[in-house]
Amino acid sequence: MYITYETAQYSWVNDEEVQCVKPPITIPNDLPKPDFMPTKLVRISDMKVIDGSQVNEGYCTLSYSWNQSGDMVLDKTTGKYKRTDEGKHKIIFYDNIYPDMIIPYHKTFNNMKFNKIYEVFAIMEFYNYCFTKTIKYVKFEGIIQQICQQFNIKYIWYDQLCINQDNKEEKHHEISHMHHLYENAYCTVALVPDFCQPDFALDESKHLYFKRLWTLEEAIKSERLLFVGRNTHQYGDNTRGNVTVLAKSSSELNVSEILYHAHQRTSTNDHDRVFALIHLFPEFIDHEDDPQSFKKLIIRYFCGLFSTKKSINKIRIDYNQPFEDMMNQFYGLLAKKDLSILLFGKNRQYESTIEKYKFLPSWTGVNGHHFVADITTSFQNYDIIGKTMHITTTYVPSIDGDKLTIREEDIRTIPYDINDGGDEQKYRLCILVQLPETNEMKRIALGYYDDYCYLGGNSFSDKISKKFLQLSRFMEVKKENLCWYNKKSDVYRMAASIDFDDLTDNLDDSSAQYVILSEASFKSNEYNHYCYPVIKKEQEGEYYKAIGSCWIESNEDFFSGCNLNKETFLIQ
Repeated sequence: MYITYETAQYSWVNDEEVQCVKPPITIPNDLPKPDFMPTKLVRISDMKVIDGSQVNEGYCTLSYSWNQSGDMVLDKTTGKYKRTDEGKHKIIFYDNIYPDMIIPYHKTFNNMKFNKIYEVFAIMEFYNYCFTKTIKYVKFEGIIQQICQQFNIKYIWYDQLCINQDNKEEKHHEISHMHHLYENAYCTVALVPDFCQPDFALDESKHLYFKRLWTLEEAIKSERLLFVGRNTHQYGDNTRGNVTVLAKSSSELNVSEILYHAHQRTSTNDHDRVFALIHLFPEFIDHEDDPQSFKKLIIRYFCGLFSTKKSINKIRIDYNQPFEDMMNQFYGLLAKKDLSILLFGKNRQYESTIEKYKFLPSWTGVNGHHFVADITTSFQNYDIIGKTMHITTTYVPSIDGDKLTIREEDIRTIPYDINDGGDEQKYRLCILVQLPETNEMKRIALGYYDDYCYLGGNSFSDKISKKFLQLSRFMEVKKENLCWYNKKSDVYRMAASIDFDDLTDNLDDSSAQYVILSEASFKSNEYNHYCYPVIKKEQEGEYYKAIGSCWIESNEDFFSGCNLNKETFLIQ
């Protein structure tokens, strides 16, 4: 694929206006030299690859999709793709750019009236018509040189020129230090060629850049991001769009959040699924087999720190190792680091790129999608042995019970309160249940009266029946304990809300044994929400299958007052 870059670039002036100007000098002239310097760098003035040790100032890095740097041709002999570049990339030079060109812009075009949209497009087309254009066809490095010159970048690192792709030893060494390359760069240029006006906000669901796995790691590890599109750019705090995850560092993201984004992205090589993500967790990387780390081994030896014992918990950057073993090892390390790997649900938000790896155990979320949530847990009583998660926790087992069906007549008529001015939508349908292994009773909210009005009596009854069935798997429920509560009452405000809808299993198998891992709970740092992993007993043997997590909205841990049994569960 060949791309186009225009020297006339749209950028934000303020929250409401966009200006079309030549890119401003956003990169300072004298960048501080970091402690870590790449082995090689590209000097922008002549695009020569030089030794990084010769550079006495800071550098920038490039993050991009290889698919947009030329033609990807399959080598039938090796079965691998190779890039060819026939110089079809296009640079459009504008000779007379008006620096005072201001375009009014609203946060969403959907909120604009038709004539306002027409006005914006008319202004853009007018200025595009007035500009004097010169077109030049170049190779990919010509595009990079033009961008860097306009943004005042003197030295840049990117893999196509700074790594000899045919030298396995060099490639393995450089890939094993990829996190150092990006986290020590002053800025990373994120090349998003399909980002262009009139779209002034980045969208993870639209641009190819956000579909690749390597770019996720590169962006998260970078200190600063400069998004450069065909004719628009965004830098630092002026970035607009659905790219919040890239603004966080890897230390600010839990494993569930990272996998939510990673499992939407692809890689050309299967091994790169691990090698791209592992740089967000550099403590997982085994450097002992790196020949270029020999000096470090000698120093460790003379300092008495050298050990001949091979590290079995870390992963080598080696494309020759068995992929299946490496994937299982990597996800095992993730689970040991952060139990939020269990926070997943039905795969209904995006097309998963990991579900094809059926050899992965269920606790990896291979059959669902992970949650994005600021959520934490203090629970640590678990371990990963091989492909099995051993977790010791209190639990709420499923119970035998009749399948309950709720009809419209089972839902009591809402009491009419003259003091409410007849506002029946202020009512909430709740049920009183007895918690397991305790005499304590709690009320659980099932729905609001506005849902009843919107869905209709029968549909609302079907919705309540589904919740009844789900609740009845874990606690005793009775129709006669249904009751509507007014918004002014304490019951209305204090009732808990339980959501099983995100589980990958519908809980409709009456012969199956389900378990809520009550002690392994997660608490939201933003809301009164708790999350509990749920597992299902396999038909044969002693193993369980992770089927996602249920959410409970409550002012406290819902099961805190229950005298529950504790057991060790084996999850595969």
